[in-house]
Amino acid sequence: MQAALRKNETPRRQNRASLDFVEVYKNAGKAFGLIERYRTPPFPGTYALWYAYVSGTDCELISRIDDFLAKNGGLNPYDIEQLCLSLEAQGGQDIDTKNVGQAVEQELEGILKVIASGAERSDSFRNALSDVQKSLPGSKTSEDLDAIVSKLVQENQRMADATRQMNDSLVASQSQIQTLNQELASARIQSLRDPLTSLWNRGAFDRRIMEEVQEAEASGQQLCLAMADIDEFKMVNDTYGHQHGDEVLRRFASLIGDNIKGQDMVARYGGEEFAIIFPKTSVLSAYNLLVKIKHQFEELKIPVDGCDGTFTTVTASFGVARFEMGMTVRDLINQADTYLFEAKKAGRNRVKAIGFA
Repeated sequence: MQAALRKNETPRRQNRASLDFVEVYKNAGKAFGLIERYRTPPFPGTYALWYAYVSGTDCELISRIDDFLAKNGGLNPYDIEQLCLSLEAQGGQDIDTKNVGQAVEQELEGILKVIASGAERSDSFRNALSDVQKSLPGSKTSEDLDAIVSKLVQENQRMADATRQMNDSLVASQSQIQTLNQELASARIQSLRDPLTSLWNRGAFDRRIMEEVQEAEASGQQLCLAMADIDEFKMVNDTYGHQHGDEVLRRFASLIGDNIKGQDMVARYGGEEFAIIFPKTSVLSAYNLLVKIKHQFEELKIPVDGCDGTFTTVTASFGVARFEMGMTVRDLINQADTYLFEAKKAGRNRVKAIGFA
């Protein structure tokens, strides 16, 4: 049933392959509801736009749509066109995720074929029994009864063989789907990881920070966000090459990961910039931890590959923002960026936060 339904989905079906089927259909229902509510044209592009909105995976897109809805009470054709263009520009998801999703669909279609075949065989067996039942009243000799019994035995054996084959096919498909689901889960995780540092990537950060801001707003619990940037990173690349620059990024990422707590999250925000989310953490605790990380990083001696005895020491700057009631995700990120800029302006290799010089 699910495989049949998926054939009728809109063109962005492949981009949603990494989602659970139940979640796909739930979000699809929400998207159609928004199309009806705001009377937007039910075109594939509009559907894709609303689907991305209800999926909650793109903070910037959600914010832009919310702005349009707040100002205009809806989306006009020009708004839709511009939003769809930005959505298409982001590209699809990881190809491995798409392939696994397609393989799951194929297995589901295979199961439907097995079930349909079983139903046909069941109908055939039922028809054979009906023929036997009609023949019984006219049977007068032992030869007639022997023929009827023989036919029953043959039909019974044929049905037993068919049932066994169907069961074997279903068991094999179940095993294959289980394997594919495991691969799909792995692909989903990998699509949210930065390949160089193995940290969470920007997409994973966008999802998490939205969740944490919503939680802090609802519960009143503390939340801090830090933006970190490696100082003079371009000079490191220009002087020692990009491979050494990559090693610096990996060392910095590993150092942060070793120091944060289980509830915290560090992500590679882009280039040499990193974002660290501190849920249920005071600005004092976040500040002290980042000062510790800053000192550990500047004390690292990172060997230059191919240059015996050559090491580099690199520093980093940090800006820490504290969530305040009413702040949006964008407000929190902008505040952290502001403090990071102050740290750079003050001479780099510093941690800046509200209340800390």
